[in-house]
Amino acid sequence: MIALPLQPPSAEHLFGTDMVGRDVFIRVFTAGRLDIALAALGALVPFISGTLIGAAVGASPHGIIDTVTMRLTDGVIAFPFVILVLMIVVIIGADTRVPPLPPGGASVLVAVWSVNWTTYARLARARTHVVRQEDFIAATRILGFSQARIVIRHVLPSVWPTTATYAVADALGLVSLIAAMPFLGADVQPPTPEWGSIMYEGRGVLLQAWWISLTTAGVLMVLGTGVMLVVDSLVSNPRRPRLP
Repeated sequence: MIALPLQPPSAEHLFGTDMVGRDVFIRVFTAGRLDIALAALGALVPFISGTLIGAAVGASPHGIIDTVTMRLTDGVIAFPFVILVLMIVVIIGADTRVPPLPPGGASVLVAVWSVNWTTYARLARARTHVVRQEDFIAATRILGFSQARIVIRHVLPSVWPTTATYAVADALGLVSLIAAMPFLGADVQPPTPEWGSIMYEGRGVLLQAWWISLTTAGVLMVLGTGVMLVVDSLVSNPRRPRLP
């Protein structure tokens, strides 16, 4: 509490102050560290696990494993993503704390990890089905390499660039999801600053103090535009994986 409440943006307080005199600029960029870190973790774990599962299933000579795993992913994907994540957060507890995460952060991550790996597995499995038709994969089987070596040394280097490109865009989607959670009653618990919480708190004084919610939303839009430019460059100029 460093200033008068509800002061408009100025040279001293670039994003103004909130209802209790806190500098919104400081809170927004402090919250950005948390939101981006949660989104990065939320995308990284499904990226690794989903890519490994999809590549292993796609390269497996046993069709039953592929069928069972894909039916499982179909069942998870069939549910609306936000509703399924919200349900898991409520079951775990929105105020559950696992240090060093703030209260509520662990619940969001576990919910995202439990659901989001399925999309990566689908992408990896589809790419693996293409790669397994290549001549160098046939050569590895003739040489008698184990299935694990084929997947790790020869399939994954051709699969992970596809899922990694999706992971960048997925991280942006997770930032938006985390920012939307306060409006659904399952946010990171105060007083920890978080983008969604700041916008949610500012909604009650939107007409008198528009800067609380709109400056936060503006920062989120700038981040989204930057990330999408990165994704567009990755899609337009993909790096060809080096064939073993």
